[in-house]
Amino acid sequence: MIINPTYTSRQFWSTALLSGVLLSVVLSIIYIIFYERLYVESSFLFSILYFIPFVWLSSNAAFFKWKFVYSEFSYGHAFLLNLVCGLVSATLFSGVIYVAYGCLGLESRMKIYDNVENFKELFSPLATSISFFVINVFLTLLYSLIIAIFARKKN
Repeated sequence: MIINPTYTSRQFWSTALLSGVLLSVVLSIIYIIFYERLYVESSFLFSILYFIPFVWLSSNAAFFKWKFVYSEFSYGHAFLLNLVCGLVSATLFSGVIYVAYGCLGLESRMKIYDNVENFKELFSPLATSISFFVINVFLTLLYSLIIAIFARKKN
């Protein structure tokens, strides 16, 4: 059976891209506001930075389903919607991290390793932004799989 979506391609892509941009803005603002508290040993803020995308992607799928889907919402379309949103967010958030550390002068709070040159390279702006990107892409894949299972709709 071929699924005929009840939404247009424009609605699908604009929702995915706009939601990804807004998610990256929210994550960037939270990261910069709580920057001083991120690298404290007992900080729970890193877990919040990784929990917010799950809630956001779930809300994104629910909003899209409520607003645009009238008959069927397949597993593949739900997965693609969340994947595009997460990839856009991961890319923009990593760019903000790179600019914040490289150009705005934020320093890594990992002062433990200031004397060792190898660890300085591990916490460089490029390495930090790449690590955020890789982690966010992996989590986006995982979140997209989980959310797509519950987001599909059949009438």
